[in-house]
Amino acid sequence: MTLWLLVAAVVVAAVFLRRFRRWLASMAGAVWILVVLTVMSLLGVMIGQNLPPDAYVDRYGQVLGSLIYRSGLSDIFTSWYFLLSAAVLAVSLVACSFGRLRKLATARGRGRASRVGSLLLHLSMVVILAGGVVTAVFGFRYPAPVYLAAGEEMEVQEGGFTIRVDAASTEFTEEGMISEYFSDVVVIEDGDEVLSHRIEVNEPLIHNGVGLYQHEMLPSATSVREVLFGIVVRTEDGESPLTTITVPFNEEFEVPGTDISLKVLEFLADFTYDIESRTASLVSLSHRNPAVLVRMSEAGSVIDERWVFADVQTHRDDAGLPCRIFLFNYLPDYERGLTRFELSHQPGTPLLFAGFAAMSLGLCLTFWTRTGRKDADGSGVRSKTGSDPG
Repeated sequence: MTLWLLVAAVVVAAVFLRRFRRWLASMAGAVWILVVLTVMSLLGVMIGQNLPPDAYVDRYGQVLGSLIYRSGLSDIFTSWYFLLSAAVLAVSLVACSFGRLRKLATARGRGRASRVGSLLLHLSMVVILAGGVVTAVFGFRYPAPVYLAAGEEMEVQEGGFTIRVDAASTEFTEEGMISEYFSDVVVIEDGDEVLSHRIEVNEPLIHNGVGLYQHEMLPSATSVREVLFGIVVRTEDGESPLTTITVPFNEEFEVPGTDISLKVLEFLADFTYDIESRTASLVSLSHRNPAVLVRMSEAGSVIDERWVFADVQTHRDDAGLPCRIFLFNYLPDYERGLTRFELSHQPGTPLLFAGFAAMSLGLCLTFWTRTGRKDADGSGVRSKTGSDPG
């Protein structure tokens, strides 16, 4: 597909050069092509890029959503028509540059420097466009398919290495707002640890040409900091009023005024429950249907272990227990979180840097020559006619 795209770009550009060379090499031609590219870019920004097909159907309806996805507007910056337009613009700029190159041969002094600056500006745009096209065709940028907890590994096939996550955590301000999240990773090649790095927002890991960016961070799906329970204690005089207690995760907690103690043994962020085996298991990493496994003890002796669910309150089999408990809320564990990276490869980046460097040099030369002309004319101040009154 890429080969045919490049062939089509060359053929179309050759046809333009033969039939419309003057228009293609003119400022008007370049402006019109830029307008087309701008319109397509605006469409891409407004529509949204690289979303699942269902997202476009939900947003724009079945007919229009399917049309957007099938026509390539959902990934417009790598579509054949966008890349073709960019290639035509590059040809137009090259044609303009050839014309200025001929004028450069006859220019002298500051005029020659001005021509060089103008030529660099045109060529820099060609190089920048080439960098963008190279990245669009041969590069990639996508989120990793898995979330990783501390101690887990992921193979990065495009870079020929494996990463191991040593820590994944979210930090908060005193006001409870997220201040940053980070992942401490180790790069492994051929079984050897070759590099350690902390990945944060805007501080990726770049190795073997592949970048790993911090894409997403979730709290742990199997542990919490503490759990808020509602509890009703059974006594000889009947049931006590419903009260709330906060139980730290995996720590024994004695209910005030009683011989009852509770301990949260396990946590599942999204559970499924097997009634026959009376066991729960994790369905997904999302915190949408939580459950906790609670051990209940009285006077130091374990009397029951049961799963308590946030959205399912059933107490049909707890008649012989000294209390009833309800899961009200919990504090997620962000220190032992789950991290997800975005993998990126941008082979056109050196061309982009080279293009911007050439553009900067061209602007400096152009500015210098124009300033020199003003100085030669008297710093840009027009002289008045008539005699000096002095």
